[in-house]
Amino acid sequence: MDFTAEPNNNKTSTQYHLPLVSARWDLLIRLPGELVGNDICLQGNLQASFLYKNVTLATSSIHSYEELERDTPQLLSVSAVATGEDLSGAVGKEIMEAIKERNELQFGSRLSLTDCREETKKGTVSYECDEAKLRFELGSDQIKATAFGDHPNCIIKE
Repeated sequence: MDFTAEPNNNKTSTQYHLPLVSARWDLLIRLPGELVGNDICLQGNLQASFLYKNVTLATSSIHSYEELERDTPQLLSVSAVATGEDLSGAVGKEIMEAIKERNELQFGSRLSLTDCREETKKGTVSYECDEAKLRFELGSDQIKATAFGDHPNCIIKE
């Protein structure tokens, strides 16, 4: 998971109260080979939500994927953007304060993929993932972060 945010550095802006102008999450997902073609369809849709302390900050649009190889690990990517208005409340301020104080933060994610399990008729299968630890680099124009430590694992959320 990578994270890029644009802090509000404009002291004259009418939106000065917004801690962030925008934020973007980029997620690279590794699908285990044993799930591809059995639980997860070889072609279908993917959607991801990004959370901070169990509060959903952004949800991606639905991304289509196709031609996955059966029983082979696969990589899929998805991104989501939150605007300053999405992050204008206490959560956005808390995120900015945490970045400034410790340069580390944890974000969670939830994934929805097209479900190919025979025993279910839902159409999608949802996964809840461990929080990813991100380390931040503060710049004048952007705040960037990359994941460090263990990669998050995801489990089916029934």
